[in-house]
Amino acid sequence: MPKTVTILVPTAESDIKTISVNPRLNDFNGKVVGFLWNEKPNGDFLLIRIQELLSQKYRQVKTIWEQVEGLHTAVEVAPEVKRIAAAADTIIIATGD
Repeated sequence: MPKTVTILVPTAESDIKTISVNPRLNDFNGKVVGFLWNEKPNGDFLLIRIQELLSQKYRQVKTIWEQVEGLHTAVEVAPEVKRIAAAADTIIIATGD
């Protein structure tokens, strides 16, 4: 007698929202770059290295740093992103391992 295998597909419909994004910067000279880190391991090392590389390649790059404690989703860090966006030309976020 043949054996039967039941395959379950655990998918659900999702609500996908489209949002617009700002265009990329062509140049970082004289720009303000915001950095956001949620204290996940090594995220700070990554952001510091990016900051070093930007300052080596571009003149007069200013930076803004925000640090949020604990594990946060994109929705939870939205207030910090908005605060940085008000003062920065672009934001670099490290929120994962």
